[in-house]
Amino acid sequence: MKIISILLLVLGCLLVVGSGIMYLILFAYSFDAPGSESSSKAWGSRLLMFLPVLVLIVVLVLAFIAFFSGNYARATGFGALFVVALVAIFIFLIKNQADNNRKVREMRAQELEDAKYPVQTFFRPTENGTDTIIVFPSRIVAYRIFNKTFNKTIGGPIGTLNQTRDTILVEKDPGEFPRRQEFEQFINEEGKKITEVFQFR
Repeated sequence: MKIISILLLVLGCLLVVGSGIMYLILFAYSFDAPGSESSSKAWGSRLLMFLPVLVLIVVLVLAFIAFFSGNYARATGFGALFVVALVAIFIFLIKNQADNNRKVREMRAQELEDAKYPVQTFFRPTENGTDTIIVFPSRIVAYRIFNKTFNKTIGGPIGTLNQTRDTILVEKDPGEFPRRQEFEQFINEEGKKITEVFQFR
């Protein structure tokens, strides 16, 4: 029983040190967001992250007290909590890895699906050149137009295609670059207006 309790105490020390280092790393990164150093919500999250470390420290102290009191059975009982914590960590890591693998598979499947669709380009001739709306395979819709105010070509997002790829979802009003009523002026190489190929929402 004494040997088992010693092994469990060593495991507890390793868990406390490891979790403490991890907490310090996360604690440092938690200040990256602007205003996080004074945010009560951010400090609440930091304290919440420290709670598991605090629990491990308390259990480790109680285990050492029991061990040095000669109560090896009680020390082993406290030490068993370290085994439970270790198993929980392994389960969390395995689940997290499985979730990451699933997301990677979904992303790859989406990339393969997107690759089936060509880039669609719609043009509008102007006195300063050609304005363009581009529909990418990834369902992103963007524009490139000449802006007289800035005297240069500018670009940006218009929105995204829906899942069925028949409607452009305008995420936000792109302002004057271009206006909604100007969309029908853009025509593809087949002579079709973009408003004939896609609906707009």
